[in-house]
Amino acid sequence: MDKNRKMLVKEMPEPVPTEDNAILEIKYAAICGTDYRTYTKGNDKIRPPRVLGHEAVGIISHAGKYARQNGLRVGERVTVAPAIGCGECWPCKTGHTNMCDSLMTLGFQLEGAFTEKMEIPGQAIRMMNTVRIPYNVTDFSAVLTEPAACALNAQNYLNVKEEDYMVIYGSGFIGCIHAELARIKGVKNIIMVEIAEERARIVKEMLPQITMINPKSQDTVKEVMRLTEGRGANVVITALSVAAVHTEALQIASKMGRISLFGGIAGDGKGFLDSNLIHYKELSVHGVHATTADYMRQILKYVSDGMLNLEKYVSRVYPLADVEKGFLAIKEENAMKILISMGDF
Repeated sequence: MDKNRKMLVKEMPEPVPTEDNAILEIKYAAICGTDYRTYTKGNDKIRPPRVLGHEAVGIISHAGKYARQNGLRVGERVTVAPAIGCGECWPCKTGHTNMCDSLMTLGFQLEGAFTEKMEIPGQAIRMMNTVRIPYNVTDFSAVLTEPAACALNAQNYLNVKEEDYMVIYGSGFIGCIHAELARIKGVKNIIMVEIAEERARIVKEMLPQITMINPKSQDTVKEVMRLTEGRGANVVITALSVAAVHTEALQIASKMGRISLFGGIAGDGKGFLDSNLIHYKELSVHGVHATTADYMRQILKYVSDGMLNLEKYVSRVYPLADVEKGFLAIKEENAMKILISMGDF
């Protein structure tokens, strides 16, 4: 993204090897929802000019002395937790590095992954943000570790139980991963709300156990109550950026229900929650932002152990020169996950 907040492909200086840093030769980077919104609407949180992208897999081509002292080696295949904490503030010291008071994030304050070579700063190495990839995890799964770990971070607050009814708004990659993680925990009653019929059809093929609701032809509140035998949903996850869904989430939640407002919304975010519903139904409402390297390691373990398949969500791969075609595929074809390839590997 240039100083005029426009996206373009251009030559940029390569990162400089130092004794403090490591350099990652990117194999694949994935386009995430934030990248797409930046492409369509810009992003005031990104300091231009900036290389975007923060979901990546690659090979370490340089490991400075500090990196080697911390166990990194040239030739290793890794991914990187993009949210880099300071290590000194209260959130960092309590393990919530993604909530750091001085957070620095790849693709936002630091150069990102839509490039052939990306610097892994010394601070990222210090905070153990570099995550080794098990030998039996493919690149196509590894590159999607970070967004899947964001869903895992969200569910950490929700105390998901096997007997729960779960409603997920949105059947994009994040919505699907929320369903996958719930299935790992034994949840059988998963309901997904999706307005796009073709997307719903595709997801139903990948996740045949879930129940679909289409708000175009069904009353979501009535249908949820019918499917939950009048209880409402014990867990509600808003995996899309629609403000009205935040309001409806409180309505369909059961008494003592737990809600994750996963998808951020445009504007100031005020005026969509009913305090009386939260009060009288004893609801728990949670936010979530990014993830940590530890959650990414847990996702990789799920993949390595055969409990989670991320690769099936890859819709298409484009070379870096055609990165804009990837964004257009999301916009025009409702593609699930688009990968950008940085070279021949």
